[in-house]
Amino acid sequence: MAHRLEAALSVVEVNPTSGVLEITHRLYAHDLEHALDLGPVGVGYFETPEGQAAIKTYCERQFFIGDGQGKAMPLQFVGAELSGDLLYVYFEAGRYRGGDLTLDSNLLQDFTQAQVNQVNVRRGGKTVSARFQTGTAAKRMSLP
Repeated sequence: MAHRLEAALSVVEVNPTSGVLEITHRLYAHDLEHALDLGPVGVGYFETPEGQAAIKTYCERQFFIGDGQGKAMPLQFVGAELSGDLLYVYFEAGRYRGGDLTLDSNLLQDFTQAQVNQVNVRRGGKTVSARFQTGTAAKRMSLP
């Protein structure tokens, strides 16, 4: 399915019960096929163990989350699932009590220079957002 929007959305949310940072990336599956140079394998590849491993590696390389001083936070890959032409990718970064995060989203910017990524950071029903274009530096964001 064709689309015209060259954008990805990532949501970093503090789980109100556990305090764990949950990260969800919403990507166009077709664009990720191209970014990974998969050729004609089809988006069903993303549901295979090899596809899940490729998604994990790609997202870890293209998306950075760190504490307020920029120290990388270890990510735990939860999984990925297709919904229509969109791919949802899930990570957890453990419990975090700090007030600031350092974020950088380069997802799919290796595929198209026009890619614009939005990152929403949510806690307690409040949201702050940042946009990342090709060449945008990492940003320090205060948790709402």
